[in-house]
Amino acid sequence: MCAVHNIVNVDCKKRSDSERVAFDFHIKKVSVYRIDNNIVEEIHKFSFPLQNLLVKEACAVMDRIEKGKGPPGLTSLNCYCLFRNRYLLLCRHIFHEHIYGNMKLLTADAWKSFQGMFEECGYEIYEGRETIIEFMPTEKQKETENRRLTVVELTEKIRDRYWSIEEMGDGEKTEAFISTLETSLNPIISKFKSNK
Repeated sequence: MCAVHNIVNVDCKKRSDSERVAFDFHIKKVSVYRIDNNIVEEIHKFSFPLQNLLVKEACAVMDRIEKGKGPPGLTSLNCYCLFRNRYLLLCRHIFHEHIYGNMKLLTADAWKSFQGMFEECGYEIYEGRETIIEFMPTEKQKETENRRLTVVELTEKIRDRYWSIEEMGDGEKTEAFISTLETSLNPIISKFKSNK
């Protein structure tokens, strides 16, 4: 009977710990000074773990200034530092540019897009992250690709025809096909031989 009470007590403790962590995750707000109140208000709209990351990055701006670094000169929210690429969050460079630079990068829309990213899919955003590079070929590249595909198609037709004749088992027909193919292709190959 005593063992059952111990198990129930442990279960209640685990449940209350879980509820406290869930509460902290969604409700708890990080306390900070040295950062503009408007920025802190926007940071508070993130979950508590992300608030901690963002506050560290915002405070790192002072370290950058103490080291004599000026604003990075960003013109958009695209920064390629390790923090930004790893966490997909605002980094010290973006904060530095916004606070002390010429560009006010952190507009209401910018904040909403960062906050919305986590509202839509939570931390799952880190599970399937990949880079998509969209390549738009030029007209010349399209034409080159079409010619390449035409040659591949012709080669496949010749190969298919050869194997269908070969499978018949008639050696004379196979030899005749190869001979005709060589006779047809040799002048073409000779005509377009590269001059080195």
